[in-house]
Amino acid sequence: MPINRKHRIELIFGMSAVLVAGMASAVLDKTNISYHCPLSLLLLMVYLMWLFASRRRFPQKDMRRILTVSAVLMMLWNIVDTINTEFITAGSDLSRQIWYWYYLPMVMLPMLLMMAAFYIGRTDSYELPRKWFITFIPVLGLAVGIGTNDLHQLAFEFENSSMKRYRYGPLYYCAIGILVFSVVGILFKTLRSCSKRQFSRSFMLPAAITALGGIYFISYRNTDDPLLFQRMYDFPDFTCLFFVCFWESLVITHMLPSNADHKEFFRASSISAGLVDDDLEIYLRGENSPMPTKEQLIEACEQEVLSGSKVLKAQPVMGGYFYWFEDISELQKLNMRLEETRSYLEEEHVMLDTANKLEESRRRTAEQNKLYDSISKRLNPEFESLSKLLNELPADEDGFRAVMKRAAIDGVFIKRCSNLLLLAGSGDYIDSGELGLSVGESLGYLELSDIWGQADIPKGRELPAETVLFMYELFIGAAKSAIDDMHAVMVTLSLDDGIDFRIELDCECQPVKADAFSRAQELGGSIEIVHEDGSTYVIFKAKEAAVS
Repeated sequence: MPINRKHRIELIFGMSAVLVAGMASAVLDKTNISYHCPLSLLLLMVYLMWLFASRRRFPQKDMRRILTVSAVLMMLWNIVDTINTEFITAGSDLSRQIWYWYYLPMVMLPMLLMMAAFYIGRTDSYELPRKWFITFIPVLGLAVGIGTNDLHQLAFEFENSSMKRYRYGPLYYCAIGILVFSVVGILFKTLRSCSKRQFSRSFMLPAAITALGGIYFISYRNTDDPLLFQRMYDFPDFTCLFFVCFWESLVITHMLPSNADHKEFFRASSISAGLVDDDLEIYLRGENSPMPTKEQLIEACEQEVLSGSKVLKAQPVMGGYFYWFEDISELQKLNMRLEETRSYLEEEHVMLDTANKLEESRRRTAEQNKLYDSISKRLNPEFESLSKLLNELPADEDGFRAVMKRAAIDGVFIKRCSNLLLLAGSGDYIDSGELGLSVGESLGYLELSDIWGQADIPKGRELPAETVLFMYELFIGAAKSAIDDMHAVMVTLSLDDGIDFRIELDCECQPVKADAFSRAQELGGSIEIVHEDGSTYVIFKAKEAAVS
């Protein structure tokens, strides 16, 4: 992106100020006119302008701090040089000491700018490793060594104690080495961050400035016939201007990224966002960004605002609000597809639910039919017996009544046995109370035949279904076999220690068929028949009762 108008104005003003100061110095150098102070103020304005421009361009806080220290160091160097030139006698001890300490900013400036270059391509939160600051120890040591040159003359060796004739010592060459090393380091770090195309297009400007600085420093010792730019700028001024120009060349050629054009970049971008002030007046927005109304912005500060296929959101920032639009058209399309899928799945669910219910109904009907077939097959002898009784009814009234009483007993047995078989079909256990109800209803029909009966059967205990059916069938079989001879029957069930089912008949008879004994054994129990004092006791016991 080309440099913006503000940057262009700063460059024109800075270059004009530097050229005016240089030409004035070259013209007035051989005169007695005192010109150093106004020219110094002109250069101070250039350094100050560079300071504020640098703080504006670069986002990293630590980088801005380094550049601030560099600019302040330049301004202090310029002020001290002007004071030394205007107000201190040339060749005096104080002038010589100030000249020595010129090398402190000369070695500090390149090191500071090289450290600033390490922030290129880093995030805003990047911090330079603290170990890099250890490099300032030898730099400060070198500056102190040059500042104390009178003690050892390792930086400048004077002939006959005259400042006009001297030879450079190792400390001086170390200072020049640090300067060259830092410039090369800045170039190397900058070049690593740019592409080949950018390098071929932009490298000439910083290379030309570096070459010009090299010519100045190489020819600096030539005081008999100085070059034009040596007469235009003193060593301190040229050193500071060299680094300012070198740094600006990196910015101009975009080898050193800066955020000076962030507004133009934001406007030219396709982002649907913008900035508003505290009064919700739009300060900056993308060219293709929709223009929200003030009412929408007020509402967006509280909650999201839906506008067609876009959602307007806002967040407070320093000095106003940042708003942006989120395109939810794809999300809306996806929601429509999901809604269609949901409707389809609901229809499928209804169909599957109906099919499952039909299948469950068919399955239940099949199970019921199977159960009814099983009940019909199991009670088929009783149905045939009842049918035979009803088909051979006696003609006389007494015989008719006797047969109908027997038919009623068979009917209640079929009814109650069917109920117990239905309960057995839905589970493996039946409540003992069902046995009590069945026996009790059968005893009620026995009273029609003048047979008194009583039952003592507890309820609330879960017993095996086949065992309950067997005990009821055992009771009905005993009652039917002794119905002509007995006048009373007593039925009891004890569940204290297994199953103890007793039937007491007030007559002596054989009330149990042979097959009942084998069935009792299959159920893990036994049947005992006891005759005593004209009564018959039928006792069924099961030791392995599954009682809950």
